[in-house]
Amino acid sequence: MSGKIQSKMFVEPGTILDILKKEVDNGFNHLVTVTAVDLKESIELIYHLSDLKGNIKHVSTRIPRDKPEIATVTTLIPGADFYEREITDLFGISFYGKQTTTGRFILPECYPPGSPPPLLKNVDSNQVKDTLAKQETCEFKATTLHAPLSPESVVVPVGPYHPAFKEPEYFSLVTDGERIVKAFLRIGFVHRGIEKAAETRSYLRDIFLLERVCGICSASHSWCFVEAVEKLLGVEPPSRATYLRTIVAELERIHSHSLWLGLVGYWIGFESMFMWVWGIREEIMNLMEEISGNRVHKSFVTIGGVRRDVSDSLLRKIQERTKEFGKQFENLLDTLVSSEEVIERTKGIGKYDIEVARKFCTVGPVRRAAGELFDVRKLEPYGAYTEVDFEVPTEEEGDVYSLIKIRVKEVLESINIIHQLIEKMPSGNPVPSRYFMGTVPEGEAYGRIEAPRGELFYYVKANNTHNPYRVKIRTPTLANIQLVANILEGYSISDFPVIVTSIDPCFSCMDRVTVINSSTGEKTVLPVKLLKEKRRR
Repeated sequence: MSGKIQSKMFVEPGTILDILKKEVDNGFNHLVTVTAVDLKESIELIYHLSDLKGNIKHVSTRIPRDKPEIATVTTLIPGADFYEREITDLFGISFYGKQTTTGRFILPECYPPGSPPPLLKNVDSNQVKDTLAKQETCEFKATTLHAPLSPESVVVPVGPYHPAFKEPEYFSLVTDGERIVKAFLRIGFVHRGIEKAAETRSYLRDIFLLERVCGICSASHSWCFVEAVEKLLGVEPPSRATYLRTIVAELERIHSHSLWLGLVGYWIGFESMFMWVWGIREEIMNLMEEISGNRVHKSFVTIGGVRRDVSDSLLRKIQERTKEFGKQFENLLDTLVSSEEVIERTKGIGKYDIEVARKFCTVGPVRRAAGELFDVRKLEPYGAYTEVDFEVPTEEEGDVYSLIKIRVKEVLESINIIHQLIEKMPSGNPVPSRYFMGTVPEGEAYGRIEAPRGELFYYVKANNTHNPYRVKIRTPTLANIQLVANILEGYSISDFPVIVTSIDPCFSCMDRVTVINSSTGEKTVLPVKLLKEKRRR
């Protein structure tokens, strides 16, 4: 379960690689993430490591602010690459010894090179916004090869806006004919500075802010943050509240997996599957609206409990409707596993093995599709998961077809969990007598839960004030997206949308747009505000 960080292993910066190698050899071979914290006189880096038994270690080192550099650990853990590049952009720390390409990762290219990184404590977020607003253009630089692999190789740009994406993203695909021989990825188009914003709001207001990280698994984000804050406060929510949180989390899992299955059907040309799944998914959305009052951002979880109770009559309704939903989904499972169209377009596509999955620190269904039972609900149980019996499906093949089978089975298992929780629902009041508005004592804690896309991690540092000193978020997509860029190689361009969608990526929304003058070819990136002004004219 999530917990207060009582102890950290402090090491010298020069020994970080050797120390991590010892921990990896001891079984702590999953790098959850790397957290940077500006301590004003130095910058602390915390490497959060986990094993397959639910144990977690925090290895800390401090580097001077005036010389922010440290050796990369990607030679030991390749999956650390995106975590380090994120820190480079947001804290200005240089990781020497990296083999991968450099350049902007999260920040836009127009962020002035001489400006301090935005997550340092002395940087005012309003100044950052003003600085970016003054930039006339903010065209991004695509990462690709410096020279063609062969005279026949061609670079195919995909994105940031493309029909193959439900959200903005950019890939440079180096192709030889129809075959992808190399893929480069540029992310950050939807970065909204939520971690910085969280430092300026109270803990209660942060719950509403952080659930907006994702419109699909919003309750997972608020729950994960609240878990960490409750550990810092020493608060134990009522049993009924933990049961209700777990029910909402499993409804969210059903909603998320159903949405994903519909999208996969769309990309493989099985549009009736898309409409079928999204049609029955409405029942789950309606239930969440009846529970919380909202279909998307539920605002259900709060510090010390939940914001509203759920009546016994509504619980029975949830039981009946999910039972009916399960019957329809079982029919879907029969269709999926026997459909030649689905099998032909997904079996053996986007294939990887468990070693590759571990190498890139993947999480959730992506990890389980390669055969490893990696599920925080089992590894480090939280909520009411210790009160129910459930299975975590795994597959061995590690391809898109395996991911479909796993997610369909997980939907049925979520229904099983919900029914057990309703039968065992304890009595009592799950709503706090008053919402938490106080200060949080100095300390550090982490939240770690199994969101629909996989392990979600929050780090919270408190300093005895009303606002958190630091909030770090590691979403499942950042852990899984590195895998995609590597497994694309060797597949055809037509497989590209299916493989990218297979990890269920979430990039949220963005507020930039590129305008191209067709006569001159000039490109200009406009903020939404300016775009609206132009439309009014």
